Amino acid sequence: MVHGTHNAEHDERNDEILIFINGAFMKRAEAKISVFDSGYLVGDGI
Repeated sequence: MVHGTHNAEHDERNDEILIFINGAFMKRAEAKISVFDSGYLVGDGI
């Protein structure tokens, strides 16, 4: 496995996390953003 700054250990507490995107909470598996989103492109996302 390649190790880098985006690797993290699995934490089962995050399995049921809700993510807020465009005014709605959704499950992690359903939370999708465009690859053209500026936060994704330039790393400004939190």
